[in-house]
Amino acid sequence: MKLITYIALLLMLWGRCGWCESGPGPGTPVAQPELKTARAVATQYYLALPDGWTPQATWPILVTLEGSGHNFLRNCQAFMRARKAQPFIIVTPCVSSNGNDPADMQAVLAIAREVQQDEHGQPKFFVTGFSAGGHLAWQLILMHPELLAGAVPAAANFLGRGVTTFSTAPERAQLPIHALQGDKDPYLTALNRQWDNAEQTARAHGYQNISRTIIAGAGHSPFASEGIAFFATLLPH
Repeated sequence: MKLITYIALLLMLWGRCGWCESGPGPGTPVAQPELKTARAVATQYYLALPDGWTPQATWPILVTLEGSGHNFLRNCQAFMRARKAQPFIIVTPCVSSNGNDPADMQAVLAIAREVQQDEHGQPKFFVTGFSAGGHLAWQLILMHPELLAGAVPAAANFLGRGVTTFSTAPERAQLPIHALQGDKDPYLTALNRQWDNAEQTARAHGYQNISRTIIAGAGHSPFASEGIAFFATLLPH
């Protein structure tokens, strides 16, 4: 009976996407992102260009990876609200294997290339992975740091899932990796262990620019506002 009750609770949490976004609430008006299908891989993704976008400039890309709730639209809109006047092109791939299918990472890379080409995105992109989206975020960090401008694992899982090789690219050493975690997260104990494993694994393979912020009073959240604020510090001024 206890097992059945526990499973029911997990299903309820997943149905709600398991998080409550800080900052502007879901009722805050936000433009609808465009739902597109990538040409190379036939994977859908949400795209939201920043205010003032023009093809006469290049723009930073932020790839947001949703958790096991797979509410990709809600995830994208949370980052759109948090973006405000920042120049990020927000891209939310609709990938749903939680890091189990290697095709998901290839889809994300293909989508990033498409946005770089079609929307004048900059050569390296930012990535944030929430909860189970952390599996895929860490795959990108550990296997393709040369393609990234910075990474924010947010209440993120790490089990080494899907990490088949470790990059030796020189860019890995100073790639900015800044994790965000709420101290009221119901999964905090497990996520602390997974963070310790992720940090130890990354440092053992030459990653040096790694940090983590514990956010007082916060639960299980993608921390869109905090993630945007961190990525903004990495933009040229």
